[in-house]
Amino acid sequence: MTGKTDSSHEFLVENCLACFGRPPSPDDHVLEKVNFAWVRRCRGIELLDTQESIERYIWAHIFCLLTVVFPDKPTNTVNSKFLPLLRDFHRIQLYNWRQLV
Repeated sequence: MTGKTDSSHEFLVENCLACFGRPPSPDDHVLEKVNFAWVRRCRGIELLDTQESIERYIWAHIFCLLTVVFPDKPTNTVNSKFLPLLRDFHRIQLYNWRQLV
């Protein structure tokens, strides 16, 4: 992911709502970084009874995998800059993955 990213609280909340169906509480994020445990909790509470809930579960799982590929070593958080990638997941075949390597 290249270019300028938005680190505002509104960006974080908007993208968490779109991807996970709920906003993080103040204890679940620091600036633009989301607590990894919160993402796992979001994934764990989905009922998987609708297409939307299945997509949210998958997005949370992929977001967790991103912590392995792009870790934030000093903390247990994930940078919210990856959330827009999940919001546009239907366009994943158009992403230029070579720029990330």
